[in-house]
Amino acid sequence: MNFTKLKKPIIDSRAYDVSCFDDVPIYSTRIEEEIFPEGKQKCFAGAWYHKVMSSRDKWVGIEGLIRLGEFTPDEKRFNLDGYGRYMDNPSIYMGGNALEESDAGLGMNLTYLSADIKNELDLDAPKLAYRPFWRYIYKETVDFNGNIKRSSFNSWNISEPKSLCYYYFPGDLLRMKIYSPIDNYLQLRIEVVEATKIEKYVNLREKYQLKNNLPQDFYSPLFISEGHGHHVAQYKRVNSIDQYGNEGYFAKDTDAFVTEATWHETFLYRKIDDLIYKVPFSKVRQMVMTCPSEKAFSLKEFNQNLGGEKITIHPSKAKGLQNG
Repeated sequence: MNFTKLKKPIIDSRAYDVSCFDDVPIYSTRIEEEIFPEGKQKCFAGAWYHKVMSSRDKWVGIEGLIRLGEFTPDEKRFNLDGYGRYMDNPSIYMGGNALEESDAGLGMNLTYLSADIKNELDLDAPKLAYRPFWRYIYKETVDFNGNIKRSSFNSWNISEPKSLCYYYFPGDLLRMKIYSPIDNYLQLRIEVVEATKIEKYVNLREKYQLKNNLPQDFYSPLFISEGHGHHVAQYKRVNSIDQYGNEGYFAKDTDAFVTEATWHETFLYRKIDDLIYKVPFSKVRQMVMTCPSEKAFSLKEFNQNLGGEKITIHPSKAKGLQNG
């Protein structure tokens, strides 16, 4: 397939019917010729993360029901790069890897404290809300030597008033989905199941003048991700504390932490007899990476038959153990 002939890196999802990923039924019987994960992958340096991956098989997406944890930054790790920001940043996301890998989900980001968003946020503004992002690789052009130039996009909404509808706070219960509705494209969907009852965030959300003081469901555009929908793919869910400017280096010691986040259930999407089903992302279908040290995480078994888990991230318990 000639990737450069694909029309657009982003497509308006309203042009396509994605209803087959609404209210997907559970498939709990044996799947013929299913491939199960094998082996162990090496940790990639640069962050504190717990990643649960599937096999590389005929999966077309992933879904998870998660209650968000609360982040506390390390005051000692503020403005170390001169940009006036905390160097640690939590994220909860999913991803797919067919011929290219894409990630999409929620990252904690700069947060307006009222409905007045006329002024641009400074980097030292508080980070209280998780906001949607999607990142992917787009092969754009071929140079004179026949090499394909690659561009990576990282997209999230901040400047429009409607973006306040897509602030998700600790305590919110969300259903997160990534799926391939058409070949070579993915979509991120975030559905609000239950709004937080934590008083601090209830009061803040009231200042946004939202309808019924509730956030809205979020749909990303369809974003390009080569191979999805027609090629075997691997999917994942990730809980992480990322670190600015540290990709590829040992994770830095930090006292930042994220309180317990709960995956109540996780499923993999698969087309069976021309219908989309969700298959429990149970332990037998999982390959796990807890990096760079398991001591940085408290992992509790929860609803394992349906892919659930409780995860707390506290890197201070692994100081000096960045090599695993």
